[in-house]
Amino acid sequence: MDKTRRVPSRLSRALRIYRNTVERGGIKQIPRLTAEFLARSSLGQRARMHLSGSALLAKKYRIDLPPGLSAKHVHVHIAIPALPSSPYYEFTEHPLERHGEASSIVLATTKGGFAISPDLGESWQPAHPRGYTKHEIVHAKYLGGTEYLLQAILPAWKRREALVDTIVVNAAGAVLAENRIAGSPWHGCRGVDMRGDTLMFAEYPYETPGETPGQRRSRRVFRSRDSGRSWQVVFEVPGATVRHFHFLQARPGRMGEWWLASGDYPEESHVWVSRDDGDTWQDESSPLAETVNIDGIPYTRSVFRLTDLAWFGDQVLWGTDQVLPRNKKSPRGARVFQSPANETLAPALVGTAQWEIRNVVDVGDFFVLLSQGPGKFSDDPGERRPNVFLVPKDSPRLIHLLDVDVYSSVPTGFTYSKASRAAKDGVFFTSRSGTDVFPFGHKVLKWEFRFF
Repeated sequence: MDKTRRVPSRLSRALRIYRNTVERGGIKQIPRLTAEFLARSSLGQRARMHLSGSALLAKKYRIDLPPGLSAKHVHVHIAIPALPSSPYYEFTEHPLERHGEASSIVLATTKGGFAISPDLGESWQPAHPRGYTKHEIVHAKYLGGTEYLLQAILPAWKRREALVDTIVVNAAGAVLAENRIAGSPWHGCRGVDMRGDTLMFAEYPYETPGETPGQRRSRRVFRSRDSGRSWQVVFEVPGATVRHFHFLQARPGRMGEWWLASGDYPEESHVWVSRDDGDTWQDESSPLAETVNIDGIPYTRSVFRLTDLAWFGDQVLWGTDQVLPRNKKSPRGARVFQSPANETLAPALVGTAQWEIRNVVDVGDFFVLLSQGPGKFSDDPGERRPNVFLVPKDSPRLIHLLDVDVYSSVPTGFTYSKASRAAKDGVFFTSRSGTDVFPFGHKVLKWEFRFF
């Protein structure tokens, strides 16, 4: 494999799509594409939200389920919570309680601040940390009590230097601790977690133009034992070996056990486990194997490229953040696997999805799996819709529920790996692009699943 290939940034990918579409369709495409890019921007979204006033954005679905499940039907309600029209917010976390069940707290971020909902999105309290008005608050993590961990960056840092301000604040936004780390933020909601007095996050580095794998800095896992006041590196791999860390979470019910996943290329895709709160790590994804044999079919190591996974009993379930080639048993598409959560993962195929899986959400007897859209421009609305699936825990198989609407021909990552770990009373949250499910509005979706 060519080690000099780079994963393009979102901006460079968008510009490439813009250029390729104009080349295929001619200059007549320029007005439409320009309008779409402007509509998806923060400025365009704020303008549309202001013009719409208090318009309610909500959709309802009723889906009949296959026989043999614990429910016959599911009602799905998707809405954008009643956040103020300005500023423009994005979902960032729906934390678990200490005993592992979903809480009622929901967090959203914006430029220079964040917002806290104590009641599953019914009301919101904004907070603006002093001294960070020009920063993008890219992540927020609930630490318990009245404390929150924020990661904030200045826009120039994406282009020139790898820096991130990692700060602890209270619910009013008062800054309690500040650390400027020479590094990168975590990824989505799944690159950070806290169990007991152990808080850890894994880096998801920015793209550096012209950088080859051999020129990358090492990729690191940071740990804090004092609620974010200080940090130490507890795991480090060479940049030539791993491009990103996608996932870092504590396994529920297993004290000291943490799971870590990386990507992007097959040889960069690994799953590590620590059973001592990050002191040591073991690769449980057949690290020396170039291929993984599943049901007699050899797959590349992309079977371990994931942005989310979930445990149930002694099993673990994940979907690939990669479309895998067609084989004699499955069509081309992302794969969903389960495996015993043992020292060496042994994936078994659960099903095949059209697009890459971004999130797995626990909704009781089932998991909800959410995909992204295709990574290419499409004029056909039916070809660019992200998928929503159901997986029953007692007999894992992939059940297609619905496809969400997309009000843009520009590719979308849909949730961008930001979603609740678990539903509370059937309610969970995800992020979205500004034109997924609804044509405008905050990047926050509130989902409600009711089984009958």
